Amino acid sequence: MFSENPASTNAPAMPEQNQAPHAAAVTEQNSAEPPIVPFKERVIGVAKKTRGTVLGKPELKEHGEKILQGEASIHDINEPRST
Repeated sequence: MFSENPASTNAPAMPEQNQAPHAAAVTEQNSAEPPIVPFKERVIGVAKKTRGTVLGKPELKEHGEKILQGEASIHDINEPRST
C-alpha cells in the first residue's frame, strides 16, 4: 500500500548543498545593459510621458521617456504649478 521509495513522496526536493541559496537572483552589472530604473521612477516616468502627450507638452513627454530609459532623474525638471 505505501511505497518504501522516498523519491515517490510529495515532499519538495531539497536544494543541492553546493549551490548558493540565491544564486539565480545574483546578476552581474554589465556596462552594455541599460540601468535598472526603480519601480517608483518608472511610474513617474510613464505618468509624465502620458501627461506630456495629453497636454501637448513635448518637453514633458521627452523627460518621461528619459526617466524610463534611466538617462534622467525624476527631479531634473521642476515644473511650475499652475494655481
